[in-house]
Amino acid sequence: MAKIARKFQMSVVLLISILIVAVSSQPSSAPEDQPVSITNHVIKVGYMGTGFSQNNFTAGKGDVLYWEWEGELKHSVIESTPETPCVKKEGGFDLGVHKTPFNVSIAVEEKRTYVFFSDVSDDCKNGMYGGINLPQGYVWPEQLTVPPKQIETPNLGPKPTGSMTTMGVNSANAQPTQGSVSDSLEISSSCDLTKPGYNIITGTL
Repeated sequence: MAKIARKFQMSVVLLISILIVAVSSQPSSAPEDQPVSITNHVIKVGYMGTGFSQNNFTAGKGDVLYWEWEGELKHSVIESTPETPCVKKEGGFDLGVHKTPFNVSIAVEEKRTYVFFSDVSDDCKNGMYGGINLPQGYVWPEQLTVPPKQIETPNLGPKPTGSMTTMGVNSANAQPTQGSVSDSLEISSSCDLTKPGYNIITGTL
């Protein structure tokens, strides 16, 4: 009986060891290996003359912003701050001055507050400014004209993707091109979208 008991104990120990090895050998599901859901936001630059079609919205890390110029007037897209919406932020992004046809896509590198405006002429004072992830309860300075009521543009997402490669870009000297970003911009990764000119990511915020 003692021999049978010892054999039984050894069998149990062996079985437990096999189970431990089997579990530890399973591939772990690391967060970075999981599919990421991104949202694509379309912002029309020059909307209703001097405005942005979206001027107060939320964007998360990995989301893509599609800036599309419309109209014959020239406008810019420059980063500022909530405290001074019409003053360029030192070290902030600058997409340059353009008119239609021109568009550029930028990936959101981190979820934080972004404020943007056009510094052409009196655009900003006339309501051409906006914000992304603005603090709750934030109110624009009283001396600025209220921006036009934003519209709900067709959203291109959310779209699952395994990863996204982006890079920095200095667009200030970019020249407008028909239906795509300028050749003077360095091209980065591709993103399968439907609208011509929106199939590449050219920079990050």
